[in-house]
Amino acid sequence: MLDKKLIEKEYGFLGDSIFLNVSQVCMPPLRVQRAYGNFMESYVKKLGEGVVDEAWDIVNGCRPKIQKLINAAYSHEIGFVKNTAEGMGILAAGLNLERGDSIVIADQEHQSTLFPWINQHQLRGIKLNVVESRNHEVNEDDMIAAIDSNTKVLVISSAQFSTGYRAKLEKLGQVCKERGIIFAVDGIQTIGRFVMDVQKFNIDYLCAGSNKGLLGSLGCGFVYCSDRIVDKITPPYAGYQSTSNHVPAPSVTINFEYLEWYPNARKFESGNLSYNCILAVSEGVDLLLELGVENIENHIKELEKRLRDNIRDLPLYVVQAEDPDNWGGMVCVYYPKQHEDDVVRILGNYKIHGTMRGGYIRFGLDFYNTIEQMDVVSEALFEIAKLGKGE
Repeated sequence: MLDKKLIEKEYGFLGDSIFLNVSQVCMPPLRVQRAYGNFMESYVKKLGEGVVDEAWDIVNGCRPKIQKLINAAYSHEIGFVKNTAEGMGILAAGLNLERGDSIVIADQEHQSTLFPWINQHQLRGIKLNVVESRNHEVNEDDMIAAIDSNTKVLVISSAQFSTGYRAKLEKLGQVCKERGIIFAVDGIQTIGRFVMDVQKFNIDYLCAGSNKGLLGSLGCGFVYCSDRIVDKITPPYAGYQSTSNHVPAPSVTINFEYLEWYPNARKFESGNLSYNCILAVSEGVDLLLELGVENIENHIKELEKRLRDNIRDLPLYVVQAEDPDNWGGMVCVYYPKQHEDDVVRILGNYKIHGTMRGGYIRFGLDFYNTIEQMDVVSEALFEIAKLGKGE
């Protein structure tokens, strides 16, 4: 069961606002807000002295927290990047792929996940086996059927950003393991909101920005790279933080022939990192671990069921996976685009904050939301459904 007193302590500042925009950006808890600001205050107070050494203590302190959050085997399998796109781009560019090798990927994927592979298709001639979604669903059997004898990687988001469809990762991971295929997952939409177990799901590579369920900040993310595949990836860029063959300044190296990469995910950290953002992630993950991700997942599932039950008869199109096990804590509702100004007004009257794009509203649910808020959202949606009825 969720600790409601702890949630109130961290999120009481929201007041009566109904924040349902976690699928786009998180609302950082108080501890994250304070840590983020304190980092810069300390930086200035010390005139920058010793900041980098202290910052690496932050980095190395955050690794085991993420390790625990996703059940990785080792903390050295965690590396920090700017965002999901960089994380996925490292894998796409760093693998020794050749013309004719194939990648299995879905047509719903966010650009951060899809475009790195299209880029390699253009540069190296790899083949993209693009799986078409059906009724807004990325069918796992269709993904498996798209695997051919040249498939090297299967890529999927843990939940699709435009539909909320949550993949059955364990099923896909088992097939990839059996066939010797790298299983790569964009986890940004579910990490921190649903249980992520990289060992149970046989995930080889996982990337995510921290600005959603991780409760962190824009401009920071992480990758999990299993020891099984880390040697197969050559980072697309290098620096003294990602290699072990540099020497203390002012010298740079005694070896001008080749680089000695760190033998783990640190090889992806080429230079100074966004240390203040990593501190924010560290604080955010602390809260997630205190609350318990299983508790968070169960709460989100309860919220989503309540909202979907409430709007079962809503005369607007609601995206909904047939199997509730594929619900991803995200509810997308389409509305007549010509009434967008009125929709904005109605949501504002109810103090509801969601994502509005392309004629649909996306509500992202998280642990600080309540059953009562789902009832308010339902009321607002039925009011929206009345727009234009008298025309």
